[in-house]
Amino acid sequence: MPLDAICLHALKKELEPELCGARIDKIQQPERDAMVFSLRCGGRNRKLLLCAGSGNARMHFTENSFENPSEPPMFCMLLRKHLLGARLTNISQLPMERCAEFSFDCIDEMGDHVEKQLAAELMGRTCNLYLLSPEGRIIDCLRRFGLDESAKRAALPGLNYQKPDPITKQNPKDLACHPEGAKRFEGSSGFGNCEDSSTSLRSAQNDGFFELLSKPGKDVLSERLMDELGGLSPLVCREAALFAAGAVDARVENMEVASVAEKLQLFFHEHLQHGAPYYYCQADGTPKQFAFCPIRQYGSCQEAESFGALLDMYYTVRDRKDAMRQKGQAVRKTVQNLCTRLTR
Repeated sequence: MPLDAICLHALKKELEPELCGARIDKIQQPERDAMVFSLRCGGRNRKLLLCAGSGNARMHFTENSFENPSEPPMFCMLLRKHLLGARLTNISQLPMERCAEFSFDCIDEMGDHVEKQLAAELMGRTCNLYLLSPEGRIIDCLRRFGLDESAKRAALPGLNYQKPDPITKQNPKDLACHPEGAKRFEGSSGFGNCEDSSTSLRSAQNDGFFELLSKPGKDVLSERLMDELGGLSPLVCREAALFAAGAVDARVENMEVASVAEKLQLFFHEHLQHGAPYYYCQADGTPKQFAFCPIRQYGSCQEAESFGALLDMYYTVRDRKDAMRQKGQAVRKTVQNLCTRLTR
């Protein structure tokens, strides 16, 4: 999926100014994997969407209206019991991981203030939402996994919450902010002066990207970046390979390592420091990809006003197109069956 740890960090930065101190007025669960929190933020009402679906995991403000089931699901009623009226005090993110933790100031049955957390793991197949007690125990979760199942971590009420295993890959921000690289790229206006600055960038042999390209690993550059760097999506790795080596499938054995290392550092330094929401749409208007850097491999892309607005538009349009496609398939199947019957 396009959402990576860098995009999630950008979403977190967008949400923090309005959410910190906001009070929860209403909680809804319109779909099995989606929770909608109505909050009072800075004198106005906002809706925060947390979706833990394996193909559309995300968190952002939304302007859409949702149709709720006739009876609220059990997890929704539990969240209402514990979080209605609570104030959001902090949002944190695990390093290089698509996992956000929301801390709430709640009032328990005795009238005392306690801190409870809602952990949103937005990581592909293991997506889940956990409501945690002040001691870090699982009060309940959106999806339960028993001790005897194939899951790496059990998710059951009463158990201690175990955070996802830490990412062992290199942090691309550390490589992009290498001391030598920071001096060389200071004052850089973007990609336009990359060729002109080649003379001043010749000390790339001392950089982490040069070491990354010099040591043994996968020959395809984008695949090596995906294996060695944490928090990035395959789309961004292909974009980095396209900028640094001229092709998304460029091979390390056929390139000038020093020059490619310089361009990789310039790419990540620019976009990790000044990331912006870009997306690519197909010819029929269906959004296909989004990232925190320009998407050049498809020819052209567009920039949204914010990451939250991008995700709200992206999934709203995609879901509408998918629903129309499913209805169209049902109609076509009916017509084909009727035609076959009439022909026979």
